[in-house]
Amino acid sequence: MGTLTEEEVKGLPHRYETVPYNTFFKLWYALQKALPEDDKGEILTRIGRTIGREFNDEGIETIEDFLRQLRRFLEEEWAITDNARIDLSRDEEGNVSKILAMQDSCKMCFANTYYRYHDYGSPACMFPQVMMGILLKVRRKFGFKNIRFEGVNKGGVGECAMVWNVN
Repeated sequence: MGTLTEEEVKGLPHRYETVPYNTFFKLWYALQKALPEDDKGEILTRIGRTIGREFNDEGIETIEDFLRQLRRFLEEEWAITDNARIDLSRDEEGNVSKILAMQDSCKMCFANTYYRYHDYGSPACMFPQVMMGILLKVRRKFGFKNIRFEGVNKGGVGECAMVWNVN
């Protein structure tokens, strides 16, 4: 392979807008199956935070801007779900205290569920770590402190609602 120009290298992440779901499913399933149980959490945390740091926070001035950009990231850029609903809750003083993310078609969940039932495996969800990477990236802008994943309410395959405390 010859040397690539700087422009060609910059274009690599955007060469294909999407990949066939079958390709993603097989890759995610194989990754879940191949990762050693003792290291899975740490490895997926690093991968998830790396993806989260790719969130573009330029031009975000208000919390509403952030919520719109986050939804766009989840549906179009990372494209992990077709329908993301992002919401927040505030404390008594009006400060944002929680970020809620709900999706109805998480692409990882189908392979995770298949792995659980087909191989009796213990899959791990990477979505919370991606969100942690994003929230850590914007924490100063919005005064988020003590950011931590609170939990998940699972629905059907691909459906869940997750909550992060940010104060």
